[in-house]
Amino acid sequence: MDVPAPSPTLNAHIETQADLEPFGQTSVAQIQLPSTASFSLSSRSQRRVVSTSAACSDEASYIKSSIASASSIFFSKIRKHPRRFLWRVLDNHKILELRSADLSKDEREKHEASVILQLTFPSTIRRGGIAFADNGEDTLSVFVLTKSNDLCTLTIQTKFFTDIAASEEEPETWCQTFKPSSFTLSTPHRMVAASPEQLIITLSDGRLLRLNRKQNQDGSMWKELAYNDGGWSTSLRGLVRWQGSNTVRYDGVVLDHNTAIAVEFSPSRKHLLTVCANHTFKIWNLEKGVSVFGMDLLGQHRRPEDIQRTMLDAGNSEILRVFEAEGAIEGDEYYAMTYSPHAGGQFKIWAIRDANHGRSGVRFLHSEDNLRPPDPDPTPESKAIWKMADFKIGHGDRGIGMQLWVLMRSNKRYKIYSLKFDLENLPAAWSNRWTSTTRQHLERGYLPQLVSSDPRDAPDLWLDYLFCPGRYPRAVLETALSIYSVARKLSNAVNAKASLEDRLCATIASQVASQKISMEEGSGTQFAQYRSLMQQEWSLLHQEVQDLDKLRCQVLSLAFDDRSDMPWAVSTGGCAAIRQCSRLEAMSYNEPAVVENYVDLLETRSIEDELGREPKLPHDLATLIWAATDFRETYSPLFQHTFQIWLSNEVWQEPLQTVAERIKNGYVGCNFVEETDDYALKDLKNALKPLGGFRGLSTNYFLDIVQEMPSIMASESSGLTFSKFGLNVLVEGAREMMDLHARILIDLLVLVVFIELEVRKTEPLTNLDTAAVFVTLLEQLKHYEMMQWLAKNVLSGQARSQKALGKHSTHGRKSTVLERFFAEDVKPQWTEGRSQSASLSDTIQDLLMWTIGGNYKSITIDQVLVHIQCNLLKTDNIELAADFLSFQPCTPWAMYIRGRLLLSLGEATEAALCFEKAAYKLASQPSLDYHGQSAGYLSPEEAAHMGQGLPFYYTHIHQVLQSTSHPSYAAHFAHLALQFTNRSLSVEPPTTLLSSIFRSSLETCNVEGAYAALIQLPQDAQPAMIPTMLRSLLALPTGPSRLLDLPWPPHLHGWIDRYLANEDVSEPKSTFKNVLRPERQCKILAAWRLRHGDFRGAATVLYSQLQMTQKASQKSDGLPRFRLSAEAEDEMGGRALDEAYLSVINLMACDGDEQDVTNNKDGRDSDGSGSWLLSSKQGTKRKLVTISDVRKDWQMELDRRSAVEAGRYGFGLGHGDVMDLG
Repeated sequence: MDVPAPSPTLNAHIETQADLEPFGQTSVAQIQLPSTASFSLSSRSQRRVVSTSAACSDEASYIKSSIASASSIFFSKIRKHPRRFLWRVLDNHKILELRSADLSKDEREKHEASVILQLTFPSTIRRGGIAFADNGEDTLSVFVLTKSNDLCTLTIQTKFFTDIAASEEEPETWCQTFKPSSFTLSTPHRMVAASPEQLIITLSDGRLLRLNRKQNQDGSMWKELAYNDGGWSTSLRGLVRWQGSNTVRYDGVVLDHNTAIAVEFSPSRKHLLTVCANHTFKIWNLEKGVSVFGMDLLGQHRRPEDIQRTMLDAGNSEILRVFEAEGAIEGDEYYAMTYSPHAGGQFKIWAIRDANHGRSGVRFLHSEDNLRPPDPDPTPESKAIWKMADFKIGHGDRGIGMQLWVLMRSNKRYKIYSLKFDLENLPAAWSNRWTSTTRQHLERGYLPQLVSSDPRDAPDLWLDYLFCPGRYPRAVLETALSIYSVARKLSNAVNAKASLEDRLCATIASQVASQKISMEEGSGTQFAQYRSLMQQEWSLLHQEVQDLDKLRCQVLSLAFDDRSDMPWAVSTGGCAAIRQCSRLEAMSYNEPAVVENYVDLLETRSIEDELGREPKLPHDLATLIWAATDFRETYSPLFQHTFQIWLSNEVWQEPLQTVAERIKNGYVGCNFVEETDDYALKDLKNALKPLGGFRGLSTNYFLDIVQEMPSIMASESSGLTFSKFGLNVLVEGAREMMDLHARILIDLLVLVVFIELEVRKTEPLTNLDTAAVFVTLLEQLKHYEMMQWLAKNVLSGQARSQKALGKHSTHGRKSTVLERFFAEDVKPQWTEGRSQSASLSDTIQDLLMWTIGGNYKSITIDQVLVHIQCNLLKTDNIELAADFLSFQPCTPWAMYIRGRLLLSLGEATEAALCFEKAAYKLASQPSLDYHGQSAGYLSPEEAAHMGQGLPFYYTHIHQVLQSTSHPSYAAHFAHLALQFTNRSLSVEPPTTLLSSIFRSSLETCNVEGAYAALIQLPQDAQPAMIPTMLRSLLALPTGPSRLLDLPWPPHLHGWIDRYLANEDVSEPKSTFKNVLRPERQCKILAAWRLRHGDFRGAATVLYSQLQMTQKASQKSDGLPRFRLSAEAEDEMGGRALDEAYLSVINLMACDGDEQDVTNNKDGRDSDGSGSWLLSSKQGTKRKLVTISDVRKDWQMELDRRSAVEAGRYGFGLGHGDVMDLG
């Protein structure tokens, strides 16, 4: 009886792609294995650490370097990381690539298996010639058959995957080669490993070759045992293959019809089960070396002439599986499942009780049922031919809860199905319990389109699309650019050293520039044509990208991890974890009718939700989701863009209108009236008929869909942490889920706006509160827009997980904000009794919840947004922080962080305004942990200033501004801190603030502010500030006048006088060396003394300056000269001397007649009798100078000038000597 699988099936699982980009540019170890040939060029091994980011010139080179011809995952018995190994065959079967594919590891394990091994063989690897085995220890055994008939045994320690330096070991120590003698007469076809010490190789002549070695032996020597149906045989009959019609050709080799194409070991390893090319199932006794059972796969009797018609494809080795179900059926030891493509395709289960007893010990289970595989395309008009490409069986306890995973393939298309069943009731489950895996989310979605209202150009749109994390590997983009450039002869049009983004833009721009833009009437403006051409060329480039990307998506095999119940789809470009769909994903990826038929397969929710409402049925929610999605897709790209702009404003700006007004603004602003056609409305009505049309809609439908989104995360720790590979899968799964949820919310929002302004006019909607639904949807969209931003923006620097990789990660791949700030903190939810496939989806939902605060109800979305901003600032991602500014709320804490960001951007004025706006609230909330809320961006010392009052807050802002070199604003906030300081309770001494104000004021040339701060300092601290004050003040053009105008307190007069005179008062003699010339310094000192009534002091300074001026006018530079004319004398300083004499005489007169004045700047000493003692430099005798002396000197100077005017002058010989010529 035929038992076909149902169609359509429920999409209960979803593929989540794993990113295979190396974790660092130096994390790939390429090792050239040595050759056994005597004259081979590769007889010596080579090793190098390389970067895989090099561009390929064409499609062929890309396929050679990145597209696998064979690939799968080996699940070892090792209990610690790494235990999953993804292997790929590259470069025309020349390279075997190995890497860890663990999702998680014990959190106590610090090492990370991030190294990729690329082993280059001297000869081509045979198809089906790779086998793996391990003994549960830290060693992986890899066996490889090459077309040169070499058996390579690789004993690879797991440290090779955790430490790139470990692979520096000579390959000869872990790679051994053996050439079986049996290969001289027959060709190996397929190889399997029972253990590191035992191999089975099927030969082209139908024999089996058994290879054994001792446990302590390397792979250089194996013991060969060859046998066929007649037992161990070395006879001529066993060695010679008779050429006949019952043969099949595969990979250039002619195979006998008895050749085993699929091989499996029994659980005890005592028997070998095979499926031969002649459609026969056989069991071999490995101890005796004989075939103990043989039968047609379908149990039919075949005549010899029928053998050729029933020959199997020798390349499909995945048609046999062995599994245990202990206790399921009494007496059965183990089971085997086979697949035959004949008779419409059938699965058969063989129950083995005692294989040594032949047909009496082996029987068909459910022999009367023809178990047919699912048909992905059962419609009669379909011309697609689907084939079963692979299947895997997951064990169950006593045959209950077993799993069957089937891979169906048609050319480049494929579909993965799964079935949960009990072994005894398999036919009943086969007919109605199949589920499938969806790939709808892998469709790239909307391509960038130019919209007239969008200010962005094609390069901006396409770069955002192409470089979205997780969309396209860098190698695909590099190769596509090379193909595009070569085809248009643009290879030399760009700088090869520029970034990939710049090269893409430059190449497209060069191509557009080479095309002529029409100027004919009616053809549009030049700019419009330019935009159109630019969009066209980017679309052509994207087509190249898509063509290359499709090469990565061809499935090769199916893998299943028994230990964790985790299936994997392995493709030419990588692998994908197959995880269980959440309820909302199942509703979105399955039509409502399918959901209704399989509603019992969905995870059930509680009967009532938190509000006491009975939840709606899943297929009803699916009906609303599909109706809303189809309705929004009828709108134009212009509408989609306009609606997105309106939505962003609604989500992130504070509402100033009622909900009804906001809905109306969206309806009018997005032009719903013109964009909605009658056909779309008709289709919407038909889609909602199962719910009772528009009248049947209620608020609960919308709220229940929102309730299906993550609302709680696991509270117990599993003791595990994600590996770097698993972290990539987690983030990719989160990106898929958040994109779906955001799309559903937007679809529902469009529907709500349309219903409120259009449908409510004609339909009574008594059960639908559109305002409440509108607010709820916007609140959820706020979360998901933020999540999408986190998932698509890439940080600079390394993540914690990358830093753990070691030296080889210095140039590691960059992490997204979501991965760095959130995913690394989430722990896997792997639990006993629950498959990893379901737990992975639960952990993804945990990650989405963690981004909005997790289970901490006290954490608001506003706090999360500011926390992210602080993290961005802490990691110096200033550009990203500036971009994230649009998500920030208007809370005082957010305003403060906004100020810190603006300060980093150099916008001090706006930053100061933000600090002032946030002052009152932040200064009055002492209970908050600002250090923790800022993710450590605020140090504990900075956080201590918060919540302690305005003086502390303003002091902190002053310190921040001062550290960022903004003295004017630093002084402003220091003034505010002083203003609000209660001196009796102040922790921050006012002296420190005043000193800061003083320095900041001087830096901004605010003399009055500096003076005000100076005079408020304690008197003992003021003298130390005088030199700094004078240097800054006198450097100004108006400095001297401002110095004299300031009302200096009397106790500072002496200090200022002494500093101006350069006297030794803890300052060096060169206090004003770089500020004033000596003559100007003397004038300022004289003016200072004169201003304060010290006539003698002023006269002393001016008399000293008079002497210097007189000497300068009378001596030359040591060269002979003639005495100058009167006019020349006047020009050279006569007037200056007159003014100096007059000033000194007047000052001495003001101080009293016949008073004395000093001419030395070293000091003024009185002899006690009213006369001043004068002294020359360094110990010379002092002398008294009176006003009469000064007048006499001036008279002598005037007489000298008169003589010159009368012509009585001589030649000056220098040094005061004059030759009289009169």
